[in-house]
Amino acid sequence: MEKYNLEKIENTFKEKSWWAIIFNLLPAKYITYFVANKTNITPNQITFISFIVAILAGEAFFKGYFILGAILYQLSFIFDIVDGALARVTNQSSKFGAFFDVFTDWIKAPLLFVIIFLKTNHYYSLIFLLLLLFWLCLANKYNDMLFYKGTKSISKNIAEKSFSEMNFIEKYFFYMKKNHIQPFPSTVEVEGFLLFLYPIFQKDVFIYLGFIILIFQLAIKLYIIIKKIK
Repeated sequence: MEKYNLEKIENTFKEKSWWAIIFNLLPAKYITYFVANKTNITPNQITFISFIVAILAGEAFFKGYFILGAILYQLSFIFDIVDGALARVTNQSSKFGAFFDVFTDWIKAPLLFVIIFLKTNHYYSLIFLLLLLFWLCLANKYNDMLFYKGTKSISKNIAEKSFSEMNFIEKYFFYMKKNHIQPFPSTVEVEGFLLFLYPIFQKDVFIYLGFIILIFQLAIKLYIIIKKIK
């Protein structure tokens, strides 16, 4: 008997990245449907499976099997979507599950970045990448601190306006928020460029695109911080 239909599962997806919309949400939806209705597998077990698959992707990269590593990375990413969707649709969300998910996420991506960049002799690119990620992390944490201190919210200010009062940019943000889509490329797209497209095609352009997204993200975060503290 079907307890959780596809529509209900799709409604559990949080703010969707562009990469996930193009590549991952469809298989994630059907995997979640199967696991929720046909098995007793828990969200934390799915998180652990995602982590193990990511480790296997790293091993494949280390041994020079770049296409296999890219495919395994994508599979790990799909399971990373499934665990959260499964937790929400089956009401199994927990503080430990959220911590476990974030903890493994912060291990997987940097580990794979280090392996793929060292294996392809991009030492300086790796240093620059890690610095960008560090600065972005600091900006995110400071932005979170401002939020919890009750600093004005830009998104809230937009939401309080009527649609006719919004300018084009505000309408864009409103539309994306309403449809649970990230307004700009994020670190998810960076991972897609560096851990999927770059290993497959071995073209440095994908590394540069990843850097551009990170620099753009950092600039946006700094702009938001400046607007909040003015």
